[in-house]
Amino acid sequence: MKILIADDDPVYREVVGTLLEKWDFEVVTVSDGQQALEVLNGSDPPQLIILDWEMPNMDGYEVAKTIQQSALWDKTYTLMITGDKRRPDLQQVLLYADDYLIKPFDALDLKIHIRNAIQIINLKEEIRQMKQPNNTRVA
Repeated sequence: MKILIADDDPVYREVVGTLLEKWDFEVVTVSDGQQALEVLNGSDPPQLIILDWEMPNMDGYEVAKTIQQSALWDKTYTLMITGDKRRPDLQQVLLYADDYLIKPFDALDLKIHIRNAIQIINLKEEIRQMKQPNNTRVA
């Protein structure tokens, strides 16, 4: 599975990207929200995006909002990363993101959130396939 990391911190992108590659994921990294949308609108978009809340050009909140308001929403799982622990801001994150992690986090936390995201992505795909007109209904 391909995972997009969108974060303006190059060290963070490198550390998380290395972890994901170690876990056998294909990783694409970008440094801002505008680049993230370009990747998501490309010919082979990732199904999972790890998105930093605060980035230049377009922040994670705007990216997640754009994803949810487009056709990308049905096919993209958004894991928002934030250093902000204030409850109202976390509620705002979940208006448009599927899940969030608070910085700093450890590798096990990330792995658990990724595993849960994959289960949801797979379930959504199964549901999409069941809705295909050629599928036979069982009575």
